Amino acid sequence: MKKFPIFIAFLFVSLVYGQQNTVSNYETTISMEPLEVVSSAILSFEFTESKTVKYVIISRNSNVLTKEISKSEGPQVMKTDFSFLENGLYEIRFIIDGSEVKTIPFKKI
Repeated sequence: MKKFPIFIAFLFVSLVYGQQNTVSNYETTISMEPLEVVSSAILSFEFTESKTVKYVIISRNSNVLTKEISKSEGPQVMKTDFSFLENGLYEIRFIIDGSEVKTIPFKKI
């Protein structure tokens, strides 16, 4: 009979955690090509849920551009204009649900 409370506790914990949505691993599902940009780049979002994705382009610790996009459900690829950037080194930081999920360094040539 002592095993019954342990079984109930195990069942309860399994049900609670089994109902939670799993969080996508954004680090592996967000990419940018090419990393040496002439005028535009392709941003790829391979996670399935729809999200508002904010990205910030940074050069020398200064924000150059901040933009929000609405990613629809399913994988999404979008061409992004970087022709306004001067030649140099940059980072693009992706923020989802208020957390920075990925940083990609790139070069504008």
